[in-house]
Amino acid sequence: MRILLIFGALIVGTIAGIYLFGMIWKTTAPEGAMAMVVGGGTPVLLGTLAFLGTKKADGQRPSLLSAQTWFAVLGIAAAAAGLFLLLIIAVFLAVQRG
Repeated sequence: MRILLIFGALIVGTIAGIYLFGMIWKTTAPEGAMAMVVGGGTPVLLGTLAFLGTKKADGQRPSLLSAQTWFAVLGIAAAAAGLFLLLIIAVFLAVQRG
């Protein structure tokens, strides 16, 4: 159940991130770096909050002092970056083909 919540948060965060990316890119085209940081950071933030907000099988929440928690957050960031990149490419190809 915990994995499904994290994946759901990543998907919702990616969709929201792409929307924010598009809005920032459209209004301030020279500030592409800011658009990528906000758009790419949204799924990472939502995924991490979902991970930290859910309990483990033993009934305890993850501790920020644990190295295992930080590796999990790193994995969430990598999954979010990959998903964000794949959806950006898909949207780009859809727009190019008309």
